[in-house]
Amino acid sequence: MDIAQIEKRLSGLTIPQVRYLQSTASTNADALTWAEAGAPDGALVVADEQTAGRGRLNRHWVTRAGAALAFSLVLRPSADESPHAALFSALGGLAVQSALAQDFGLQAQVKWPNDVLVGGRKVCGVLVESIWTGEVPACVVVGIGINITPDALPPSEQLLFPATCLEAETGHTLDRLDVLASVLQQFFAWRPQLGSAQLIHAWQERLAYRGESVRLDAAMGGQATVGVLLGLNSAGDLRLRLADGTEIAVNAGELSLRLN
Repeated sequence: MDIAQIEKRLSGLTIPQVRYLQSTASTNADALTWAEAGAPDGALVVADEQTAGRGRLNRHWVTRAGAALAFSLVLRPSADESPHAALFSALGGLAVQSALAQDFGLQAQVKWPNDVLVGGRKVCGVLVESIWTGEVPACVVVGIGINITPDALPPSEQLLFPATCLEAETGHTLDRLDVLASVLQQFFAWRPQLGSAQLIHAWQERLAYRGESVRLDAAMGGQATVGVLLGLNSAGDLRLRLADGTEIAVNAGELSLRLN
């Protein structure tokens, strides 16, 4: 993979600028720095290797060279998009799920709020970080990491959730640029639906564990919540029915989802 190959493969998409790094600490950190320096909407950072990748709940991991697809997209939300900026995370997960289903024949699901599963195992994570001007998001960075080869998976004793990779699920070697182009195509196709009932409906239809008993573990040792996952409300919050029949809505916050 090199910058010429990336630009050629993405030539039909609305990507104004691309930065390719053989190795970096974090594509999200690079994209945020670039955004502060004026990177335009749709600017893309792609890395072959990440030495300090970032995830939700302050988790970190290493992306080995050639084993995964690690990229971050710089977005400048429009006035219509700004009130729904929190849903860019869902948009990233939905784009990956749609790409895997439509172009690679995989029955993928979204584990709320933003992981993508194949066969109940995590194949992709999404991390969204923003730069704010007052109460308005001046920039949103959507970082996506997709496991491509078995080398992308950490040792089993280090896994917080079962994981897999695309080559194991498809049974053949994949070109990372094909995966990148497919995901970006889906992302920009879904973007006009940000904040719409159609996007929430599509997200809910692809939601893992719907109708099953789940446990939401709060960060920092907070009390876990157990209930039946009903779906999403109009804001994208998770709807749970507790044991006493009460229904609650939970926003993304510092929570993780587990089968009970």
